[in-house]
Amino acid sequence: MGKEIIRFDNVSVSYGAIKALQGVSLRVEEGTIVALIGANGAGKTTLLNAMTGVVPVKEGDIYLRGEKITNLKSHLISQRKVAHVPEGRKIFAELTIEENLRIGAYNLYKEKEKIEQLLEMNYQLFPILSERRRQLGGTLSGGEQQMLAIARGLMSEPEVILLDEPSLGIAPIIVEKIFEFIVKINREMGKTIFLVEQNANLALETASYVYVLENGRIVNENTSEVLLNDDAIKKAYLGF
Repeated sequence: MGKEIIRFDNVSVSYGAIKALQGVSLRVEEGTIVALIGANGAGKTTLLNAMTGVVPVKEGDIYLRGEKITNLKSHLISQRKVAHVPEGRKIFAELTIEENLRIGAYNLYKEKEKIEQLLEMNYQLFPILSERRRQLGGTLSGGEQQMLAIARGLMSEPEVILLDEPSLGIAPIIVEKIFEFIVKINREMGKTIFLVEQNANLALETASYVYVLENGRIVNENTSEVLLNDDAIKKAYLGF
């Protein structure tokens, strides 16, 4: 077993009377891509929001590198080298690509040289962002905005990247490209990636280990290889 970086220990989250997560336990090892799949409304986004302090945890605990971070404020989670790339991208439409990227490095505002290095790294990783650095974020296509959202996350120099539905609302050919970037970020930069994805096929192809969330509960987990051959998974998520 590798070194654990994220652990959810019997975590429950409620919105009033609605139980969004019920006793969720999972772990993510350092340097891996782990995916969480499930239907719309299963509680996937809530799980990431619980980890980053956006929604309060009612029961259970969340650990980062062995340190309990349950209900810690979002900016304190970010300072622990965690980047959250939210569902729907949420870039700043009225700002240029470069301005969006610089905002991503707000934790490093005193380190001017480091920020320039990170900008250059992202422009090399995503050449299209380099070409359009003066363009307003709101004028980019969905796929380009997703690249910008990931690059903005990388500007904080994270060790862990939480990706929420990176394929959502993007043309299939561009989705393929984005997932190539995700694999590259993991393999070449050594970033740990926790991927929340409704597209089970993509998630199973990309991640080494996968958890299945249904109605706020983990109902299955295994290596992607095993789950790709699981009849119940094929029927429910892969359309076989």
